[in-house]
Order: sequence, then C-alpha cells, then structure tokens
Amino acid sequence: MNVKELLEEGAGPELISRLFHIERYAWMALSYDMAVALDMDGCILAANSAWQRSTGLWPEALRGQYLLEFMDFDDRERVLAAFQDLITSDAASTTFDFRFRCGAGQFKRFNWNVIYFPDTAAFYCIVKDLSDVHDLHHAAYHDTLTGLPNRLFLKDALPKLVGGALERRHVLGLYFVDLDGFKTVNDTLGHQAGDVLLQTVAERLRRCAALPDRCVRLGGDEFVLLETWPCETHEPERLANEILAAVNLPVCIDGREVRVGASLGVALAPSAAETPGELMALADKAMYSAKRSGKNRFVLAPAATAADDPACTKGLESQDANR
Repeated sequence: MNVKELLEEGAGPELISRLFHIERYAWMALSYDMAVALDMDGCILAANSAWQRSTGLWPEALRGQYLLEFMDFDDRERVLAAFQDLITSDAASTTFDFRFRCGAGQFKRFNWNVIYFPDTAAFYCIVKDLSDVHDLHHAAYHDTLTGLPNRLFLKDALPKLVGGALERRHVLGLYFVDLDGFKTVNDTLGHQAGDVLLQTVAERLRRCAALPDRCVRLGGDEFVLLETWPCETHEPERLANEILAAVNLPVCIDGREVRVGASLGVALAPSAAETPGELMALADKAMYSAKRSGKNRFVLAPAATAADDPACTKGLESQDANR
C-alpha cells in the first residue's frame, strides 16, 4: 500500500486506517506460522489463530498485552535492542530468537522474523516455534525467508575464513551486495511481492557462490558472498560481474516483469584487511561508493599498502553492469 499516493488522491485518515486493518488481517489469516503486529511500545495489536496451537493462548488473550511480559528476563535486553536497531537503522527486517512464556507457564524458544513499517509505526512479525524443529542449529543460523545462512552464521564463519586466508596465503573476497530499487518494488507492489523478489534474488546469488554456505542474507535487501582463490589466480572482478548479471535478470511477479540492480562493495583479505571487522567495513564503504557512483556497479577496495604482493593486490575499481 502506497500511503503517499493515497493521500495525494484525497484519501482521509479513516480510509487509510481501514485499508491497513484489511491488509493486516489478510496477511495474518494467510500465514500458517504465528503472526503478530506490535505497536512502537511493544503492545500486541493483533495475532492470528496459530498462537493458540503453539502457546495455548488465544489471539484475544494476547491482544493489548505487552510482548515484554512474555519474554524470559535474561533475553529482554538483547531483544529490545534488536527492535530499537530496526527503527534507527536502514535495515528492513531482522531475525532473532528468545524464550516465550506460554499459556501453561512453560517457556518455548521462538524464532522471530520482524519487519518495521514506518507508515504505521508498527512491527509485523512471523514467529516459528523452534521446539518443534529437529535441527535447532540450522534454524538459528539460517534466514527464515530465503533459507540462506544469516548474520549470526557470518559472525561465526568469517573469523575462520579470514584466519585461513592469512595462514594458507590465499585470497578471501567479501562481496557486500545491496539491491538497487528494492524499496520501489515494496512500495508499489506490496511486501509479498518484495518477499518473492528477495527469494528469487537469493537463489540466484546462491548459485553464484562456489559453496552453498558462502552466500549470506544480512537482513532486508543486503547480502554477503564469500569466495576464496589461490593468490596467483584470483579474479574478483569476474565474480562481481556474474553477480550483477544475475541480479539484473527480470523477475516475474503476478504477471509483471520486475527489475532491480545491485551495488557491490568488494574487499579482499589479507591484502586490504586482516580482521573480519576491517574486511566488512571496507566492503560496506566500497558498496556505498558504488551507490554514489551511479548504482548497479561494483567498487573494489584498494589494498592496504603498495608493498603488498602484486599477485594478490588490486586497485580501486568501479564498473558498470553493462560494461
């Protein structure tokens, strides 16, 4: 729903409020998983019937309650910080888990996939009961929407990959991918269309990676790809162009052809960075440089010093996807 266009066409606040209510009801009714809407204070605005199946709590019993009351005390600070980060950051969504107090007083661990909607100042959440998941490790380390490894997986895996590049003298490339035009798709076609787009792009990016667990969804429309090469044969530009070509392919959503681009920041270890934090920061900075340069292109971060091994060093480059 595009609120700005509705207001420009003369829609009043009562009509917009009713449309939001209808959209929210349809979204919850169609979800097999638990779904809940929260206001900015964490008060539960609405919940679907799946909550009764997993928690023993009817939607009517949840409505008007504060989510904080159902959190295990030890999880509260971390979860509240995650909600606050979603409001203040550029991320469109986030994922976390915590122990939820159910109807009989027992706690179950639930995984939450949360989207913040500035138009309604509300959080929309899809919740999975991890107590019914056989492989809890997989559930904790993978994104609910796309099935890709998530930010938590990257946090654990990246130090090992950087350490391996330093010890075995090979090159590790980190590709920070941010989609161009994704917000427009969300605003014009709706969030379900946005989810289809993210799932399609995620599968294409996964195919670009040499290994399935080397493609990570950070959250929202941000992804990270990781690749390693022997020093003498590394070609980071080739993979960057493959990623751009894959993202640029059209996606068919409800009979409409949708296209997005991608801004890529590429950083190499150990020539440009020797720690995970430095590598991520350089790739992130290069990605924003690609956006400022016109979007739908990649920028390769320069090596730390000119004295690095020339076989493992590339300069700052920017390429358009059509080149």
